[in-house]
Amino acid sequence: MSARIIAGALAAAVFAVVPLAASAEGVNFTVPDHYLAEPGTPPPGFPGTYRVWGRALNGVRHSIVVSSSPVTRDLNAEVDATVAALTTRNAINLARADGGQLCGLPSVRLSYAYANQLTYVYRYMILGDRLLIASYAHPLGTDADPAALAALDSLCGGIFQPRTPDGWQLTTPSAANVSIWHVPGGAATITQIARATKVIDAPLAPWAGNGTVVSTSQAGCGAAAIRRATVKVDDGANLIEYAAGTAYNYDYYVVYKRPAGDPADPNAMALLTAFCDKTLPPD
Repeated sequence: MSARIIAGALAAAVFAVVPLAASAEGVNFTVPDHYLAEPGTPPPGFPGTYRVWGRALNGVRHSIVVSSSPVTRDLNAEVDATVAALTTRNAINLARADGGQLCGLPSVRLSYAYANQLTYVYRYMILGDRLLIASYAHPLGTDADPAALAALDSLCGGIFQPRTPDGWQLTTPSAANVSIWHVPGGAATITQIARATKVIDAPLAPWAGNGTVVSTSQAGCGAAAIRRATVKVDDGANLIEYAAGTAYNYDYYVVYKRPAGDPADPNAMALLTAFCDKTLPPD
């Protein structure tokens, strides 16, 4: 995606108090630099968001997984069940502790390892009707990555990481906090870029890329002001649907590009503003 597409300053929206809710369409988590998005395979029938990132550090692989799924029991019961399962699988170095508050809500920290394999650190919390989990793994006996351990604290309050829309496939590898999808066998793409906002209380900037602007608009999404544009590019061969806004001190730029003759995919259109729709932590 052209840097000119994402150029321009965006205002930091002033948010009202929002309900305790987390969307099935994503999970908020800020991925450390140098980690790349990986395909990742969720457990069979997993009913929610499942995202994976990895990096090589000192010659070994380090990985981060975050997920959001429907709540089926309270937080302590969830962790109790996990500890029981780990015990039957002969996990070692098993430790459980209060993880402190995330978004003003309790969390649990769980760590364990498997002999001659990996060591894990997990963070669990419940936000509304969703169970949020972030985990970090590296080979047993190797040094942990401090940045990855610190990132576990961003669960709930970090950058919005969307669920892959139905009918789309995550494009990997991609940089931390940049999400790209494509339609297998097709030409359409979706790109979301998030970055810490640098300009406070500035007016929203218009779309600043090349192409012929078909329409522009500004509308609310939750409590955010979202700038939208539809643009013809590549001499009219393709259409871009563009959305940009600021949520909790992060600027989001989302571009859905498709052949001009193709109808808009409702799943892709919904993802344009998913970063502010039922995904934000409470004030």
